Amino acid sequence: MADFEKAFKKTLGHEGGYSNHKKDKGGETYKGISRVHWGDWYGWIIIDEMKNLEFASGNWIGHLDYNISLNQAVMDFYKEQFWNKLLASQLRQRIANELFDTAVNMGLNYAIKCLQKSLNILNRNEKDYKDLLVDGGFGSKTLSAYKLYFETERFKSRNIKLLENWLLKWINFYQLVKYEKIAKNNKEQEVFIPGWTNRV
Repeated sequence: MADFEKAFKKTLGHEGGYSNHKKDKGGETYKGISRVHWGDWYGWIIIDEMKNLEFASGNWIGHLDYNISLNQAVMDFYKEQFWNKLLASQLRQRIANELFDTAVNMGLNYAIKCLQKSLNILNRNEKDYKDLLVDGGFGSKTLSAYKLYFETERFKSRNIKLLENWLLKWINFYQLVKYEKIAKNNKEQEVFIPGWTNRV
């Protein structure tokens, strides 16, 4: 069973703090939470209060990380919107870490598609389990295929570490394909490629 706090800590190391980069399509962002995409997140109320009231004349950004309510809002957001929807507690820790981080960075739907495509290509032409419909939904069929994939450790040529490595490599491959597509479609986004590559 994977632990949320371990994955959360790792992902937050990539996300940084407050930013409002003019080339970032997400606009104003705090710890990876984009105001454009998550405008109803209750943490924005706390941030706006800090902007307009007590820290208006000082370094309000520097005080964000020390706000207990804001820190809890960030943790609640990631657990509810990503971790739980990935059924991540039922996954192995390394896989959960990667899927969680990919979902935060690229969207829940695409992260699940990365897993589904990876499981499909690793099932030995459906000898181990049936191909999944790559729909970006994490349901019982995806979870079942995931479990059946790891059951193939019974073969002498396989072990859990090797199976984890294979799955992670393919998930990362599909992640890189998406980064390349984003940069090709919008040259301005290429500036973010080094940082994105750190997540692979």
